[in-house]
Amino acid sequence: FRSLRMPNKAEAMHIFGESVGSREVPIVYEDLAHSEDEENNAVDLMMQTASSFELGFEGLALQELIASLAYNSAFNQLRTKEQLGYIVAAVVKKSTGGGNGLHVIVQSSSTLPPELEERCLRWVEQFRKELEEMPDSRFAMEAAAVKANLLEKDIKLAEEISSVWGEILSTVPHSEHFKNPDFDRIEKFADVLTLDDKQGNGSESPIKTAAQLKEKVLEFYDKYFSPDSPDRRVVSSRVYNRKAKAVYEENIGTPGFISSYDDSRKLKQMLTAFPTAPYW
Repeated sequence: FRSLRMPNKAEAMHIFGESVGSREVPIVYEDLAHSEDEENNAVDLMMQTASSFELGFEGLALQELIASLAYNSAFNQLRTKEQLGYIVAAVVKKSTGGGNGLHVIVQSSSTLPPELEERCLRWVEQFRKELEEMPDSRFAMEAAAVKANLLEKDIKLAEEISSVWGEILSTVPHSEHFKNPDFDRIEKFADVLTLDDKQGNGSESPIKTAAQLKEKVLEFYDKYFSPDSPDRRVVSSRVYNRKAKAVYEENIGTPGFISSYDDSRKLKQMLTAFPTAPYW
């Protein structure tokens, strides 16, 4: 069901009832580890943004920039300082249904999923403050690094062929209107992160300065990730080890908790799909 557009809080309350409105994460998917020997618990906090078509070049570029900044922040806070577990990450993922989202992932052998989820949520708030306090120069440096990574040249002939062929194959599912491959798609993507230099030379993107870039990042973050946003679509996926089976079973049947195939099927019938048109 995570390949579909997840409900925001108001929509979740319409589906599951008023009781889910008191929770910061209205929809929680829970499962129990299959192996009796598995000692780890895990949480994947997914905050959906939109489809690639809806985000466009600018939205996708801002999303990548936020993910680049978020990874080190999440690792430093949740792993180094709080020592929740060996695996900690904050990454952008695209779902099979065409949606995008920022995922905060933590695996821990010492902390149960509800606590891991709570720590991730507090980090999301903390990271918003970090972004606001970052100097403009930091945004410019990070944008340049993401751009350089995007424009990294293929070293081998096989890599270049794979890149070109990938652009051709990406047009296969689409109508005739989108059948022409956009071979300079990555360059257009990176162009959003190209800021004007001191002589005024830059890209055709409306984002010309580091200050404007920071403003755009904060707007994007506030719309899709901030707790108070009516547009936030957040789902938590929890996996419990066998020792925590009793905790897992306590939530079965609670509104907003998805614990079985039938629960997933019921939720899917109330969700909508993302547009599948390409963003180019």
